[in-house]
Amino acid sequence: GVLPPGIDFGPDGAMYVADWIDSWGTHDYGRIWKLDVNAADAYPERKQTKELLQASFSSKTPDELGEILKNPDMRVRMKAQFELVKRGDKGSDVFKKNLEQKTNQLARVHAIWGLAQLGRQKDSYAAVLLTYLRDGDPEIRAQVAKWLGDIKYKAAGENLIPLLQDTSARVRFFAAEALGRIAHHPALPGIISMLRANNDKDVYLRHAGALALARIGQSGPLIALEGDSSRALRIAAVVALRRMADPGIAVFLKDADEFVVTEAARAINDDLSIEKALPALGDLLNTTTFTSEALLRRAISANLRTGTPAAMQNLINFAKKTSAPASMRAESIAALSGWANPSVVDRVDGRYRGTISRDAASLLAAADEPFRSLLASPDSAVRTATVKAIGVMGIQNSSDELFSILKSDRYPAIRVAALQALAAVKDKKMDKAIEMALTDKDKTVRVAGLSIVSKLDIPKELEVNLLNDVIATRSMEERQAAIITLGQVPLEYSQKLIENLLNKMEGGTLSPELYLELGEAIDSAKSADLIAKYKKISNTKSTNDIYAAYAGALKGGDANRGANIFFWNQSSQCIRCHSYDDRGGNAGPRLNGVGKRLSREQILEALINPNARLAPGFGMVTLELKNGETVSGTLKRESKTELVVSSGNAADRTIAVSDVAKRTNAMSSMPDMKLLLSKREIRDVVAFLSGLTGE
Repeated sequence: GVLPPGIDFGPDGAMYVADWIDSWGTHDYGRIWKLDVNAADAYPERKQTKELLQASFSSKTPDELGEILKNPDMRVRMKAQFELVKRGDKGSDVFKKNLEQKTNQLARVHAIWGLAQLGRQKDSYAAVLLTYLRDGDPEIRAQVAKWLGDIKYKAAGENLIPLLQDTSARVRFFAAEALGRIAHHPALPGIISMLRANNDKDVYLRHAGALALARIGQSGPLIALEGDSSRALRIAAVVALRRMADPGIAVFLKDADEFVVTEAARAINDDLSIEKALPALGDLLNTTTFTSEALLRRAISANLRTGTPAAMQNLINFAKKTSAPASMRAESIAALSGWANPSVVDRVDGRYRGTISRDAASLLAAADEPFRSLLASPDSAVRTATVKAIGVMGIQNSSDELFSILKSDRYPAIRVAALQALAAVKDKKMDKAIEMALTDKDKTVRVAGLSIVSKLDIPKELEVNLLNDVIATRSMEERQAAIITLGQVPLEYSQKLIENLLNKMEGGTLSPELYLELGEAIDSAKSADLIAKYKKISNTKSTNDIYAAYAGALKGGDANRGANIFFWNQSSQCIRCHSYDDRGGNAGPRLNGVGKRLSREQILEALINPNARLAPGFGMVTLELKNGETVSGTLKRESKTELVVSSGNAADRTIAVSDVAKRTNAMSSMPDMKLLLSKREIRDVVAFLSGLTGE
């Protein structure tokens, strides 16, 4: 029941826990828990540690401080180390003495740290450490290499190179890192040999080697590794050149290994990018036979960012390339549709790239014929992307092809895209397109047609009659779309129908799945009288204002959209705390079967008022019993007659509800979704969760 953002051990050896207290809100108070063992006084070393941490070391002699470097508690050893550093030469003598002895490794390590601290002030202190790069203890060699690199002691360079072949991987790691920190150019062959021998087996060594190459900063030897027989070396070279932002990395786009080429593409496109290499990455679309999505997306993005006529043609040619993956051809088409005004964020990694404005005329001239031919592509992804691009770009002379798709394409989503494209280019025969859509065999197409009705130049009385017919006779999705469209019709034409729907809602004959859409339509109409009436009717259906406001979220949602919100929405982040199947976190209950355990009303309540009910096993409860006793703990199970509470190490306790005088639930750690999601999104999540009936 504690929400701990911080845990630490105190000088007394006890554990201290900061408590978030009810979560999410801010408070003018705090709470810290102390956890300890029974009979803590039975451990004398704890008392000694506490005394040492509280004591002033300024009065202790150097020899006393040297002995404290052997203390089992690191906090105590560090305190002695820092005091010895303050003593300068006298402290240095103690460090040397402890470094020479071989019986206590921890004291030797602190001596290295102390001499490194002093070495920041004067090189002569650091020079003492060079001898110990040949010590018999690999941890001592590793620590010396690490700290000589950390203080950038350049004189250590030649002494560090042999350690690149040390028998200890940890020593090799710190030697490579140190050589990179001091930018020791003569170490390049040794680092390359280490990476070759490692052959990507130890990722720490790979990282240290690549980082060292980048810090040394000589691009020539790295570019020369293009064509080397070692794949591991070529990857390390790409990573190092990426850190250096060197355009010479483009040579690796010709590599025979798809992974190496993809890593080079990442280096060129992602993050701050290597802009001089973008044209080479874009040209890769013309020659590559690789199908990696990570690679092709970046090559497409590079052409969009380069923005030259040649780059535009690269995208057009790739879109027509039938041997390429259909999804990537569709991505190329989508990139072309935004050619004139690309998004300010990168299509691949989302980094801000800034505003770009280009002349659309050249694109329209170049893409007109290819796009019209792509409308006949046998691949649905390519057809969909092309139809959408025609709408975005406003290509006017594709009406015949779009009408053909609207009439006969086998995929409803493509027919919807064709309808929307016709509307986007303001086709003269739009009324015919709407007529075709409203009689389509698939309801998603009919719903899309309804959403466009308000854009038609038809008498408003006729439009209202059409919407009324849909609301009375069609599927739920169509009725919802029709009511939303009704809200966009001027009130002088729509008021009578809206009032009729309100009367049905008041009389209980309007489907609850339509409540939310009716509320949105009334908001769009901006009629104070209608808004007041809707609110009054909603309140009479619930004794709670919160539930009245969200009554329309119980039914009518889209489970697929709800699933997307659950798994991907960045505001709610449901998946971080709850799990489904083998995905998600464990801070909240697992949601498999939740639709069988909870009603829709309970699911909605959990979303908009998470403190109203405790999920068994995930909430704290305090019970004041009629006999005066107070019981606090985790609520494990609950029924109408009894509660099962778990507290500490004690056995679970079953308490009859009839014995409880007062019950207090702790605040839930789940955030209130009213603050994060719209009513429509909450309705979709309810639809998704209520459908999870399998375990």
